[in-house]
Amino acid sequence: MADDTIRKELDALKNDISQLREDIANLTSAVGRVATDKAQETRSQAQEKARDAWEEIEEKLNDILEDGKETVSGVEQQITQHPSGSLLTAFGIGFIIAKLLDGGSRR
Repeated sequence: MADDTIRKELDALKNDISQLREDIANLTSAVGRVATDKAQETRSQAQEKARDAWEEIEEKLNDILEDGKETVSGVEQQITQHPSGSLLTAFGIGFIIAKLLDGGSRR
C-alpha cells in the first residue's frame, strides 16, 4: 500500500514535471513571438521616422535650390543692368584675392 501511494505520487510528480516543461516551452514560444512583434514594430517606426526625415531634408534642399536660383537670377540681372560696374567689381575682388594669396612673397 505504501508502495502504491509512493508510486502514485511519483507518477503525479512526473506528470507535473512534464506539464511544467510543456508550459515553459509554450511560454518561451510566446515570449519569442512578443519579442519578434516588438522588434518589427520598432523597425517599422524607425523606417517611418527615417522616411519623414528624408522627406524633410528633400524639402529643405529644394527650398535652398530655389533660393539659389533666385539669387543667381538677381546677380544676372545686376550684371545685365550694370555691365561696366560688374566688370570693375569682379576685377577688384580678383585683385584683392590675388594680393591675399600672394601673402607678401615679394618682400
